[in-house]
Amino acid sequence: MPILMRLQKLQNSQAVSWKTFALCVIAFLFLGSNGLAWSSARHMVIAAEAWRDLSPALKIKATELLKSHPDYITWVKSFSAGPGALDLPAFIFMRASTWPDEIRRHSKSYDHPHWHYIDYPLRGPSFAMEPEPAPKDDILFGIDQCEKFLGDANASPEERAVYLSWLIHLIGDLHQPLHCASLFNDAYPNGDKGGNAFYVKPASRGIRLHSFWDGLLGTSTKVNPQLNYAIEIQRQFPRKSFKELQMARKPSDWSLEGRKLAIEKVYQRGHLKGSIDEETAPALPPDYAKAAKAVAERQAALAGYRLADEVARISK
Repeated sequence: MPILMRLQKLQNSQAVSWKTFALCVIAFLFLGSNGLAWSSARHMVIAAEAWRDLSPALKIKATELLKSHPDYITWVKSFSAGPGALDLPAFIFMRASTWPDEIRRHSKSYDHPHWHYIDYPLRGPSFAMEPEPAPKDDILFGIDQCEKFLGDANASPEERAVYLSWLIHLIGDLHQPLHCASLFNDAYPNGDKGGNAFYVKPASRGIRLHSFWDGLLGTSTKVNPQLNYAIEIQRQFPRKSFKELQMARKPSDWSLEGRKLAIEKVYQRGHLKGSIDEETAPALPPDYAKAAKAVAERQAALAGYRLADEVARISK
C-alpha cells in the first residue's frame, strides 16, 4: 500500500499511537515526497469544508470563475470520476487551494512568496506585542489584494480566477499558527522563520517545527480522503460552536489569534525545547502531538467557515 494511503488510514485511526503516527510522518518526509506534501492536505481539507458550506448559487459562481484559471485544463485532465468520488466543481475548488504553493519560486507571474505568512516577532518572557516587519508584503496585504481583484469589474477573468485561488490558499495559511509568528531569543537573534529553523524530534528523526505543524492534517495529496476528513472535522466542530465567527471578523483579528496560539500552544510560552539543526533536535514533550493535532483540526474548521463567509461576502 502506498505510504500516502497508509498515513491517511493511520491519521484517522483511533487505535494508532501518536508515536506511531509521528514515526510514519517522519518516514514520509525522508523517503521522498514532492514539495507540496506538507501543506496540500491541510489546504484541501479547509477548501473542502468551505465548499460544503457554500450555497448552490455561490458554488456555481466559484466554479465559473475558476474556469478562467491558467491551470484549469490541467486540473480537469487530472480529475477521475468514480464510485463515491466527489464531483468536478468540488475537485477544482480543492485543487485551487494548493496552486499558490505549486508556483512558489518558479518565476511565475503570479507568485508572491511573502504573502504566505505574517511574522509577528515573539520575544519571551512577556511576549509583548510588536508590529510585524513587512506590512506591505505579507499575508494580510495578500488577502486585501485578492479581495480587490475579485471586486474589480475591470480585472481580467484570469486575474479574478487566480486571486480566488490565492484567497482560498491564504485563509488556510492564516489559520496555521506558525504562519503568524517567529520566535526571537538567544538561539534565534534574527527569528526562527516561523519554526522553519526550529528543529524538534517527534519520533526518531529531527524535523522543522513548521513542517510538523503543517503535517498535522495529514500528508495525502489525494482529494477524496481530504473531503472525508473535512466532513469529520465539521461534525466535530460545527459552525455554531465558534463564537469567533461573530467576534473576530477581520483577517487582522485572525492573525492575532494565530499569534496567540503560537505563543501558548506551539512554543508553550518559550518552554518548548528546540534546536538549530536536526541532528541535535530534542524530543517533543509527551502529548504535544496529540494536543497540536486538536488545535490544527479546530483551526481548520474555523478557517473553512471563514473562507465560505469571505467568498459569500465578495460575491455580493
